[in-house]
Amino acid sequence: MTETASKDDANTTAPEPGTWTIDSMHSFVTFTVEHFTVALARGLASGPTGTIRITPDLASSSVNAAIDAGTVTTGNALRDEKLLGPDVLDVASYPTIAFSSHALTESGPNSYALAGELTIHGVTREVTLDLVFRGVITDTWGKERLGLTATADIRRSDFGVLKFGHVPLAAGGFMVPDTVHAVLDIEATRD
Repeated sequence: MTETASKDDANTTAPEPGTWTIDSMHSFVTFTVEHFTVALARGLASGPTGTIRITPDLASSSVNAAIDAGTVTTGNALRDEKLLGPDVLDVASYPTIAFSSHALTESGPNSYALAGELTIHGVTREVTLDLVFRGVITDTWGKERLGLTATADIRRSDFGVLKFGHVPLAAGGFMVPDTVHAVLDIEATRD
């Protein structure tokens, strides 16, 4: 394999049972939220950590992952100060955003529903991620890597972080609505 191996080179057969560690350098959490109903604002959280355990019975497989809430950024210092401050994420009091799965259900070819508990701002709620298994590949150094992409729509009100920007507009809708669309692009290496 070369460093330019494409997704076409990846094996999308479910990986053998074992433990995989999330590669923080090559994994990202991004989010999108509407702004004034006509535009999108985007953000990024870097360096997710955690473990993926693949079991012989794939449905019993699990994911435990976390991000440092202080890495959340929208590319605007004033907005980030508000987002990370006591009125929204309050990262001084709640420095970690965490996810722990408890059920994996196949929903299509290489597609799964991953149910678990998401903790944001000290509040834990049940969420289901739409998970796409992107495959397994052996890199140029002989290390096995797997790729996953997960998406979910998360309601800020479920986690007590609705204060910022949830202002009704005269034309309908909100300056910043309740729902945030999250995308997790995860790369992991076999232990």
